[in-house]
Amino acid sequence: MKGFKRLFQKKETDIPGPKLDSEKNIKQKLPKDLEKKQELIKPFIIKSKDVISRSFMIQGEKNISAVVIYLEGVIDSDILNRDILKPLMIKTSIEETLKQEGTKHFIERIYRSTLTIGQVQKVNTLAELVQNIYDGFAVLLFDGFTEALMLDIRLAQERSVEEPDTEKTLRGPREGFIENLVTNIAIIRRKIRDPNLVVEKTMVGKRTRTDLAFLYIEDIADPKIVSEVKNRINKINIDGILTTGYIEQLMEDNPYSFFPQIQVTERPDKVAANLLEGKVAIMANETPVVLIVPSLFVQFLQGSEDYYERTITSSFSRSLRFLAFFLAISLPPLYIALVSFEQELIPLKLILSLAEARKQVPFPAAIEALAMEIIIQLMVETGLRLPSSVGQTVGVVGAIVLGQAAISADLASPAIVIIIAVTTICNFALPTYSMALTVRIIRIPMMLLASAFGIFGFSIGWVIILTHLISLESVSVPYFTPFAPLRFKDLKDSFYRTFLWKMNNRPESIPNKDKKRQSPVKGGTKK
Repeated sequence: MKGFKRLFQKKETDIPGPKLDSEKNIKQKLPKDLEKKQELIKPFIIKSKDVISRSFMIQGEKNISAVVIYLEGVIDSDILNRDILKPLMIKTSIEETLKQEGTKHFIERIYRSTLTIGQVQKVNTLAELVQNIYDGFAVLLFDGFTEALMLDIRLAQERSVEEPDTEKTLRGPREGFIENLVTNIAIIRRKIRDPNLVVEKTMVGKRTRTDLAFLYIEDIADPKIVSEVKNRINKINIDGILTTGYIEQLMEDNPYSFFPQIQVTERPDKVAANLLEGKVAIMANETPVVLIVPSLFVQFLQGSEDYYERTITSSFSRSLRFLAFFLAISLPPLYIALVSFEQELIPLKLILSLAEARKQVPFPAAIEALAMEIIIQLMVETGLRLPSSVGQTVGVVGAIVLGQAAISADLASPAIVIIIAVTTICNFALPTYSMALTVRIIRIPMMLLASAFGIFGFSIGWVIILTHLISLESVSVPYFTPFAPLRFKDLKDSFYRTFLWKMNNRPESIPNKDKKRQSPVKGGTKK
């Protein structure tokens, strides 16, 4: 019976900890006595073995007991020992202050002239004290004082700034964001040296308490858009934010849409360019991916190098991407519709060649195309999950071997292998991964519509896509502009890009306060 009781007896580690966000803890002030302060904090830190509590004495005519509490491995121990503990423990001007002024101005003296670190703040409530410990700050407690000092000496462990693998460019800056929010903001500051560049910070996630920053240029960005972004972020009530992908999903206007409504990037030059157009950038700590709002459909088919190369070559590359977008969605459905329903639309020599190649294939064109599409999709996913050196080899070898084997076994015709291969190439030509993923998904229902209704189903599919694009919004801005609603002046930077010396005004598609981008220069800089 005693063993039965012991089995159900709760251990100390099984007892739920106190709630920091309770009304009692939020309002509770810190007592003067150091031991009482430690007793108050103990229930919140007793289970965490990485919380270090270090007691020491501050020298003077009357020594003062003190404690520093911090998270192991989070703070910089060198700064703690050199710039905090050493000045306080060794006899210095603090002793003179205690002799002359007593303890009345002790905290103020330490706050202003003893600690040689940049960020020091005072706290006087239990909730603030405990939360600052778990936010990574070192906290100083003193006997006889109700105030504590919060010291920001967090250790900055970060990787080097380098070009992101997913957004490479042949001509442009070779730098990308990293996982440190302060560094990312500094990168943008170096690019836009304007006092009107505003950086506002907040914290999201009740448990992760992730630092979040949104940037905008005050005299360019529309106040309504800035206010809308703030409201949407303030409404987020979630346990944890581990990446900006959480923010994207919680902020977007239509979560049921296949199309991405918020642009993501790891390139600082792209963020700076969008800020100069009146948009808002959202950054989160511990993630290198930045959100740009509002975002338009055309942005997902534009590349950074479009503005670094000459106008003619940039326009040619951009038009190829729009063509790739159309072909990546349309090629397999068109093949199914023409071969299965509309053979009379195919030239005679071509239909004879297709019929000869397909005579041994036991499956209808729709099943053949869907099977090949699913196999290619699986190969793409496999290549993404494997190490880069292995993934590329598996993708190339797998495509060649499977394609050749399917043709030799009469399970697929050479035509469908070519169609799926060209479709996959067009998919990879899209500069944004989120849009490329959307195209991969949309292609499947388009193939089903074509296999059921032929060319009519293919046409209906495109009508649905275009209608859906027209109905979307990104932070209350029409997503498909400048095409619908039509912004004629913004068409010069849509399917093609006009000369930079002609782009005197900012896009009308994005609301902004300052329409003028540059002074007009007729015929470029040539007089």
